[in-house]
Amino acid sequence: MPRIHPAVRTAFRVTGHVAPPLALAASLRAFRTVGPPSPVRDADRATHERARRGALRIAGEQAVTYAWGDPAGPPVLLVHGWRSRASRFARLVEDLEARGHRVLSYDALAHGESTGRYTTILDHLAIIRRIQESAGRFAGVVGHSFGALAAGVALAEGLRAATFTAIATAPSFDALNQSFVDAVDLPPALHARHSAQVASRIFPHEPDPADRFDLLRHPVPTPALFVHGDRDREVPPAVSRALHEAHPGSRLVITPDSHNRVLDGAEARAAIVDHISARAVNPA
Repeated sequence: MPRIHPAVRTAFRVTGHVAPPLALAASLRAFRTVGPPSPVRDADRATHERARRGALRIAGEQAVTYAWGDPAGPPVLLVHGWRSRASRFARLVEDLEARGHRVLSYDALAHGESTGRYTTILDHLAIIRRIQESAGRFAGVVGHSFGALAAGVALAEGLRAATFTAIATAPSFDALNQSFVDAVDLPPALHARHSAQVASRIFPHEPDPADRFDLLRHPVPTPALFVHGDRDREVPPAVSRALHEAHPGSRLVITPDSHNRVLDGAEARAAIVDHISARAVNPA
């Protein structure tokens, strides 16, 4: 979770003790709020602007899609994190293009150049599946943070791909909830009620989102690589270590990077490209 202003934390803590219903209503609004779209970094602009663009209609909104590289090359899908955008993968896009891949990505609803005020993991799943309908089996699916959770759930539920890479991933619905309530300093007595209201209001048709959206309970049946920066202050590296243990045969790479800078790190990018390319050469 992004760092929360101390005044906001104080407001949640105090309101949670004196007026729990108000605190819970505010926590639901805050949990759903994406905020203004993240701008394209100067370092990523050239890659962003030369992408081939498309659009998908999802949940009444427009999701902008991007493609780079050889249209006939093995497709790789990149799934960005919360309050991020496809262009944040620019360095990895360039590396994958150099290996002959067709690189695909998108801005999630309420992110980047896509429309909407809110997004959920269900929107991610819908977009990912629509992209596969036209692209076919992916040579690799790479996700960062919340995007890695969405990508992993899609793979656990049947998305076709030769490889999976999770970068600094959030492991589950429960972990996201816990990270949020800790970030805003909601009193512990309200944690379970917050989680229950998120489940009922955001996923009204899901019998148990905590079970469905959990990569520890439902490992991905695809050769997996877990990449994490040891300076990550948003998601502890211990998460990727636990996921590595839960995925027999997976590989774990810890780099000297923070939560977002890991996307630019040469060590992380080389490990990702090698993971995808190795399966392309030896698909069995």
